[in-house]
Amino acid sequence: MTDPRPAGSNDGMTFAFSKTFVRDLDAMAKFYEDVLGLIPFNRHQDAMFGRAIDEITYQASYAGGPALTLIAYVEGEAPAAGEAVQGFVTQDLDAVCARATAAGGAVPDPIREVPEFGLRVAFVIDPEGHINEVIQMLNH
Repeated sequence: MTDPRPAGSNDGMTFAFSKTFVRDLDAMAKFYEDVLGLIPFNRHQDAMFGRAIDEITYQASYAGGPALTLIAYVEGEAPAAGEAVQGFVTQDLDAVCARATAAGGAVPDPIREVPEFGLRVAFVIDPEGHINEVIQMLNH
C-alpha cells in the first residue's frame, strides 16, 4: 500500500520514537503486547532529570518506522496521563541544542554519551515544558 502523506523534515531531523509515561510498567507492557501486538526490543534502566527510570522499547512495526517506548519513574508518581516524550534523531546534536535554547527552549542536562546503545542524547524542553529526546548515533 502506498502512503499518500507527504514526508520530509528540515535540518536533517527524523522523528524516530515516542515515549509514554506509565505507572505500572509491567502491566502496561502486557497490555501493549497482548492488545496491540507490539514486540519488545529492549529494556533499559537509566536516569532522566535526576530520577531513576525503567523503560521498555518496542520494535518499529515496519522497517525504518518509529518505535514506541513505555517509560516509568522507578520511585514516585508518573506525570499525568497524556504527557509523552517525542524522540528525534539528528546528525548534529550540538546544533539542535543550540537552536532549542535560541528559540526559548531549554536543555536542562548536558549532552551525554550512552555507549551501550552507540549514541549521544539530550533532552530538549520546548517553551511549554514538553520533553523531546534527541539522539545522535555514534560513528564507531
